[in-house]
Amino acid sequence: MKKIFVKRALIGGFLLLAGMTSIAQSWRSSVLDLSYKIGRPTFPAAAYKNIGVAEFKAEVRKSFQDSGFSFVSSEDRKDGATIFQFNLNVDPKIGLKPKILVSTDALLDGKKRCSPCFLRFAEVSNATEIKELPWMAQYDLSTQLVTAIDKAYVNIEARGLNNLDPAFGFNYMAQWEGEKNLFGNSYVGMTLPALKERISQAFRNAGFVPVERDIDPKAPTVDLTFIFPIDPAKEGGAVYEVSIRSQYDADGHCYPCEISEYYDPYQQLPPAGLSGVLNRATLESRFQAARDKAYESIRVDLERSLRPRSGFSVPMKSAPLGSTRPKPVPMVVT
Repeated sequence: MKKIFVKRALIGGFLLLAGMTSIAQSWRSSVLDLSYKIGRPTFPAAAYKNIGVAEFKAEVRKSFQDSGFSFVSSEDRKDGATIFQFNLNVDPKIGLKPKILVSTDALLDGKKRCSPCFLRFAEVSNATEIKELPWMAQYDLSTQLVTAIDKAYVNIEARGLNNLDPAFGFNYMAQWEGEKNLFGNSYVGMTLPALKERISQAFRNAGFVPVERDIDPKAPTVDLTFIFPIDPAKEGGAVYEVSIRSQYDADGHCYPCEISEYYDPYQQLPPAGLSGVLNRATLESRFQAARDKAYESIRVDLERSLRPRSGFSVPMKSAPLGSTRPKPVPMVVT
């Protein structure tokens, strides 16, 4: 009887969760995109006046070299633009050096001085190759690359302060905001079955009821499904899912494994009945307390296995569990 009810309760929930999972995956394209969000803006980072164009270019080049980059080449174009290519100095064992392109545009006065000269934003020219690396390599390279680019622009701003065009200003904003995980809390050094069991135990102890499903231990994504009871004395409740996305080292250990939650706060819940009105009224507060307990247990239990430089976080909730689904916003036709 219990298995039949669980199947019925999960049908709608699985469909919703499948859609939410695919949407969530599309939000996160790569580790590099989490930190370096410049893209290809049409406006420059800064403008300079009353400085020789050769001196201006030399300051740009030296600023990047002092920030951990090796100068590769520069190309002067007929339209007044100069394209610099730099490689980031990284551990050769990684096997891939980040490459960036930085361009300047020069409008000169009669004395070949900037009137003005524009500094453009750095572009990672081999970003596609970086995004194809294993996650751990992406984390290491992205940390080094983005902090080095930030440092280079700080150096340029400091060196050229006396020649900065005040009407334009310096528009580069530091990109590095600390380590960010691609999917969720990130763990290394343990096997997937061990991680799965400890996460399941944390939610089980917090009051969630696990739904047994066949799981391929070698699958890149493993979904753990739970039911949070509406009425503790009865079967049924809200569908809640934890996904584990994994990559492994040579020994088969997480390198890393990242966990993220998926549930629909607007999901259709089983009828409360006359005796379940109070339980339905307290559903959100009980769910919040149980969820907090599970995450706190995971934090304490797995803190030593967090990916180096990363921290633990609890995902933000979009709405209280049991909320009425918002009405679709009509499209505005102009």
